[in-house]
Order: sequence, then structure tokens, then C-alpha cells
Amino acid sequence: RFPALGSPVAASWVSGDMGDPEVPGPPLYWIDSIVQLTPSVAEDLKTRYRPIPITNRPGVWESLHASLPQGGFLASDQLDGAFTSSKIKSKAFLAEGAPIIVITATGE
Repeated sequence: RFPALGSPVAASWVSGDMGDPEVPGPPLYWIDSIVQLTPSVAEDLKTRYRPIPITNRPGVWESLHASLPQGGFLASDQLDGAFTSSKIKSKAFLAEGAPIIVITATGE
């Protein structure tokens, strides 16, 4: 789903379906993930998509809260776009002090 991750070192995620299974049509799903990147992939994402510091922390499923890195995060529309496709819409947040990215996504 996310080729821009390269070959992750480690990952934690939670996912599920949204909506009513009784309603026809493809289900929507959501994914919250915390991914440890190789340092080179993290630097490439910073250079390529130029995320800027943000004041809020990513909103992830409660079971992932303890895994969020300490410190600030970087984000940009361009970084979101690197993890968005025609079937999935994502918000991406790079940790300022570690090669970690947090992705919250919804899609078909």
C-alpha cells in the first residue's frame, strides 16, 4: 500500500472496517500505523516532501499511543500525497528526532 516506506525496519498498526456490512458496496477501512524507517528513507522523505514542524500530535488508535515517539512531528500536504492513492487517503507525520513515520489512512 505504501511504496514510499521502502523496506521498513519495524512497524506497529491497528486497522478495521467502517460502515454497515448490511449496506451494499465496497467497505471502507482505516489503518493507523507507526513505522520505523531506515535513516536514509527518513532523510529522503524530509528532503523530497519538505515537511514542516506542527504543534499537534498524530491522532492514532489508543493502543498505539504508547508507541508514538516523543518530541515533535513534521507534516506537509506533499508528504500526505506520497502515501495517498486513488484508493486510499493518508495523513503522514515524520518524527523530528527519529526515523519514524506515523500514517493514518482510510480507503477502499
